[in-house]
Amino acid sequence: MRCAAATATTTTAAVGSGPGARRAARWLPNPRLHPQRRWARPNKNEHALLRCLRSSPASSSDNPGPSVSLADESSSRDSLEERGQGAALSSPSDSPNEEGTVKVKATGKKKDGAWSSLGTRTVTALVLGSLALYVIIGGSGLYAAFIGFIVLQCSLEYIGFMTSKRLPKGVRAPPTLVRRTMSILSVGMIAAAHKGIRTGVFEAASFLLLSMLLVKRSAKKKPKKKKVKFSELTMLVFGLFYCGYLPTFWIRLRGVSAAPALPPPDFIARILDWMSVDWTVGLLATFIAAASVVAADTGAFIGGKLMGSRPLISISPNKTVEGAAWGFAASLAVCLCFNYWFQFPGNAGMAFMFAVAVYAASVFGDLIESSMKRAAGKKDSGKLLPGHGGLLDRFDSYIFTGVLAYGLVYWYYYFLGIPLSQLIIAPPR
Repeated sequence: MRCAAATATTTTAAVGSGPGARRAARWLPNPRLHPQRRWARPNKNEHALLRCLRSSPASSSDNPGPSVSLADESSSRDSLEERGQGAALSSPSDSPNEEGTVKVKATGKKKDGAWSSLGTRTVTALVLGSLALYVIIGGSGLYAAFIGFIVLQCSLEYIGFMTSKRLPKGVRAPPTLVRRTMSILSVGMIAAAHKGIRTGVFEAASFLLLSMLLVKRSAKKKPKKKKVKFSELTMLVFGLFYCGYLPTFWIRLRGVSAAPALPPPDFIARILDWMSVDWTVGLLATFIAAASVVAADTGAFIGGKLMGSRPLISISPNKTVEGAAWGFAASLAVCLCFNYWFQFPGNAGMAFMFAVAVYAASVFGDLIESSMKRAAGKKDSGKLLPGHGGLLDRFDSYIFTGVLAYGLVYWYYYFLGIPLSQLIIAPPR
């Protein structure tokens, strides 16, 4: 009541003395009592006050009280703003028809911002896609270095999730040295996969990390910090699995050196000869898997914007059933086109299975990363890519995709009768 009385005392003289003005003035927040409202946009009560002022009986000819015109209202608001007390009264409406105009302008600004953000995202995606295309074709050490950089950056952004202050109470991140060791070991797993060492790497890295954690905790002086929490164990092992082990399957997929059923077209053959690269199943499968993820993301975005109405899952409210359907259709179209052009994966049924596997891996990879962001209280994993956020925000759909794509290729050729030893020849040029 004191707030309302002070507000009425402050504003009644400025906005007029009509009954409508006096009745509505009590809703205005006093800038002295509410400094956080000093520069805030008018709320619905303040807009209601201005409408009340315009329709106030004080402005009619039969009202003996002083009239409050729109000009008086504007000048009174200006006088309040000059004294630093009229921010709450400042309204986007200065005339009866101006409210709609202002709304159109605000909507236009929002649309301009949306188009600007979309343009930034598109430019970033084109640059990153062009670089990825060159690296995939190049293969060998260049491809491994590209995957290694992605793994390093993703592990650092994952550490940002671990160290977030918005994690649930009782969850504790591992020590700094152990976290950094996890990033180094993740990159080391990529290097080992490139050299053909693929057995026992994850197991040895997990043992090293957990041993370091035990030693670091036992060296603490405070008894409370000597205890190892279950969250520390799970964070380290899952981080090594998520950021290090799973991306190694992209190295394995690119390393499948079996020859495709059809030779490459002439223009592709000339590019491969110029870059001294062989035409292999690994090159074709890696490119199709990456292109399917891009098509799925693009189709889901367009379908969600045009037709999206039903939420897909509560973890990510922006995803819709219609967007998911468009994304799968785009991914299936890419797989069928490549199967028609290059006879890979081999037939329409295999192309359908490949599209289902790639799309499911991309969607659930995105949802898993969204779950981690929600748990950490973050909107984006980082700010490395303009318009996209962090590198993990962009490559979360690819993390599980390499695993399923490699598994399909591996077992498909196994059932064709090709010995498993002929599928992997490390490393292809």
